[in-house]
Amino acid sequence: MVLKIIGYLVLAIVVVFVARSFYVSRPLFKERLSEAPEAAFELAASSKALSFARTLEGKSLLVTAMNRDGIEGIDLAAATGRDAREPLDFLRALEHDAIAALMSGSAAPYGWEALGVPFDTTGKIIAAGTNFLAHAEETGLDDGPFLFPKLSVPTPWQAPVKQRTRLDYEVELCAVAIDDIAPEGNGRFGFVLCNDLTDRWALVRNIDLKQPLGLTGFPEGKGGEDMLPMGAILVVPREPQFYKEIELGLSVNDRLRQRSSAGLMIWDAPSIAQKALSLCQADYRLGDEIIRIAPCDGLKRGTAILLGTPEGVAFQMPNIWMPWAYLRQGDRMLSYGSHLGVLRTKVR
Repeated sequence: MVLKIIGYLVLAIVVVFVARSFYVSRPLFKERLSEAPEAAFELAASSKALSFARTLEGKSLLVTAMNRDGIEGIDLAAATGRDAREPLDFLRALEHDAIAALMSGSAAPYGWEALGVPFDTTGKIIAAGTNFLAHAEETGLDDGPFLFPKLSVPTPWQAPVKQRTRLDYEVELCAVAIDDIAPEGNGRFGFVLCNDLTDRWALVRNIDLKQPLGLTGFPEGKGGEDMLPMGAILVVPREPQFYKEIELGLSVNDRLRQRSSAGLMIWDAPSIAQKALSLCQADYRLGDEIIRIAPCDGLKRGTAILLGTPEGVAFQMPNIWMPWAYLRQGDRMLSYGSHLGVLRTKVR
């Protein structure tokens, strides 16, 4: 009789666990989303921000208009007589008002397929975890934001991603340092749309919960080839609080999964930059290798910072055993950000 009761208890626990796993894996939204909202293609007013792009061949563009088909842009090299590698080089040389004065010049059309990553990442890529309270709550990580290195090279907005064991999505607003940032300095930042893809199985397998979050597991789970799709539009605002106007969203196979305001972030880009510098001697681990999140003397211009994701990701601790709860071969992700265009990412 005792063994029978124990058997029933075990069965009940298994049933509850499985039911809980399916429950937490449900989408937060009921809406369908096969196309991004109009706000994704609404050019930021030049009085508030300048928008830039770069072709796959390396031509730097000042964006004067955009829609679902592509953009209109001014060739910055031709307009200024300067030779530079990327849009931010022109901005550093001429400053905001001088670039804004070019907006009335002659622009040419470019399809989205002609555009690539709009800047060069010149330093370590830094990322923030649980920087949205609702995402912290859904994953059960309630100790506040933490940082980790994103060991990936950015890929263009339409680049595919290879399937992983438990591949997860995270739509994010990414910041890029326009100038070098010294310890205790604020710095200027531009913004671009990103998808912080994650292999949750690699993360969970390598994490050491006795260590502070971010030091272990995250370098393996977050890094790797094609794990950082990046948008084609780089927005450089006049005021740092501009990011609060940006709405982020993501759908999987036309089913809305994430939608939130970037204004709900806990730490902003300058705060994350300084926090990373304060952690410059922390021992982040990639297997047996010790790596650093940032140099102690400051961040280089072009350093990219992933600012965290809102709620709605696939991962919940009860469902790590469920491969069908995660991205699989053939799945299609659509990510968008107000004024930032879209990412179209397919799992190959």
